Amino acid sequence: MSTLATYEPAPIPALVPGIAKRINALHADVQRFERASRQNLNHAATAAWQAGKLLLEAKASIVRHGGRGAWTPWLTTAFKGSDRTAQRYMRLARELPDAPAPEGLSLRQLYFRLGIATEPKAARNSVDMPLAIPRHIVLANKLVRILRRSRGGIKPQDLAALYSQLRSLFETSVTSPKQSAA
Repeated sequence: MSTLATYEPAPIPALVPGIAKRINALHADVQRFERASRQNLNHAATAAWQAGKLLLEAKASIVRHGGRGAWTPWLTTAFKGSDRTAQRYMRLARELPDAPAPEGLSLRQLYFRLGIATEPKAARNSVDMPLAIPRHIVLANKLVRILRRSRGGIKPQDLAALYSQLRSLFETSVTSPKQSAA
């Protein structure tokens, strides 16, 4: 005689009252937040595209009136983002003639689709950061830029104080080969 066991599901214990109602309310929250998140991503892409259009207009005007060398100083003082961010915004505006269609893509995903380079998402502290440029080098570079822009408008006697400050910075910051060998 063969005994076939028949499977009967175990009875479901009584759940905490209202648990299904809470689960469904949380599910509705998830769906609402997901819609809002996609909408925010679309707004971010559109805002980046609009910023890129404005940056392109500003660059054309500044280069036309002040020359190519005027763009970077203007960008550094006027734009609160990095130079790379401004470049990405402008490239986004050049690549897309119209505002991005709402697709729920992050800016990083949109850049990837358009072939715009971005930094990896790795933590910044894990990457070896370059050393800071010494103050005397920064000041010397600023002096050179000012002298190039002035086109002879600055007299050597006006720069005497600046030269003496730079000389003292160089003398205290730069070690001679004999001192570094010791």
